[in-house]
Amino acid sequence: MNPRRPGGRTPALATALLGAALLASLPARGEGEADADGRGATSAEQQLVSTEQKTSIARALSWLAANQQQGGSWGKESRVADTALAALALMAGGSSVTAGPRLPSGGYGAETLRGPHAKELKKAIQYLADRANARNPEWPAGYIIDPEDTQSRMHGHGFATLALAQALGGLGAADITTINEFMARPDRTASEMRLADQVRWGVERAVRCSERAQDAQTGGWGYFPSDSFHEGSITVTQISALRAASDAGVSVNGAVMNRAYAYVRESQNLRNTDQLGGFAYMKSELGRVSYPLTAAALTTLFGLGRYGADPSDRKAIDLGLAYMDRNLAEMVRVEPGELSRGPQWAYYGLFYGAQALYLANDQRRLADQWPRIRRAVLARQYRDGSFRDLDGSEAGGIEYSTAIACLTLQVPLETLPIFQRR
Repeated sequence: MNPRRPGGRTPALATALLGAALLASLPARGEGEADADGRGATSAEQQLVSTEQKTSIARALSWLAANQQQGGSWGKESRVADTALAALALMAGGSSVTAGPRLPSGGYGAETLRGPHAKELKKAIQYLADRANARNPEWPAGYIIDPEDTQSRMHGHGFATLALAQALGGLGAADITTINEFMARPDRTASEMRLADQVRWGVERAVRCSERAQDAQTGGWGYFPSDSFHEGSITVTQISALRAASDAGVSVNGAVMNRAYAYVRESQNLRNTDQLGGFAYMKSELGRVSYPLTAAALTTLFGLGRYGADPSDRKAIDLGLAYMDRNLAEMVRVEPGELSRGPQWAYYGLFYGAQALYLANDQRRLADQWPRIRRAVLARQYRDGSFRDLDGSEAGGIEYSTAIACLTLQVPLETLPIFQRR
């Protein structure tokens, strides 16, 4: 179990807060209307989780549930990534699929579904498990891909592995040795196993795929499992997925994680005054730093349990946070008009920016910057609960933008292990 973050809330309290929000019949505000936002609030709790924020989350989750496709997925061109992010949002919103009751025969009954959108969550988990366990001779074993998905690639693989790993904990899967023995026969398919074991088998295969796909020379990952190319945004996605899999009881190669950590650290610009502290797109191109990649890199370091006890980590974190301070204004800029593009990779940047700020546990920064991030996210929500697709400035459509915006607002609730301080 993740320890309680100093001065923070327990996950149980966070879940209770969200549950109350989902049950509340609050009037829905329109896009761009003024929010409560914690200004004038009398407690830290209100500053972190405003009334409009809770209402927005509930509306977004309802939209996702209503717009799930028949096979349990969301989206098309980035279907794997969209489905993984939507599943994570549903889990963060209090829906869960856990092991059913133990039967006298020694097996398990049907899974227990809890929460307002548990049925949709189960379908999403099944879809992702099916993709993880598919046998496709064109791709390496364990690569989570959909034939109609042209955009997700290793980004989607990482997000899907993360979602399956987050779901795995409560499912009560058999040990991997038993599953391996069952699947050793060539005529067996994963669909013959109960869902928990399908997920366990899928995460195992996905982890091995990620381990094999790491570029041995740089420690990074590329767009495809066989790439010798490497870049930072994919690398941090793989690290988060591998960390979640390890937390769920799946063995992960320590050497892979050490090389990945080194890649992230070596991607920081420590020379240029204007770009000082920023993390780059590639460690070989330190001039291409950005707020989104810096926030993602810091979130990854925190996810690895590196909060600055090591002096070298402390310096990297402090410089990274200072870079985020200097560049936040551009990230929270909201242009008027339905088809405004907004800052490049705005949703991605705000999602990781919220996590980096929250996990850094710097109360001054959190009080100053979290309300600004929240306002920028809330301003992009439509009346139907979905979030504006920024006219092509990010891969993915309205399913992606709605899922990742919802997750950003859910960060302070700590209802996912990835949102909790290790």
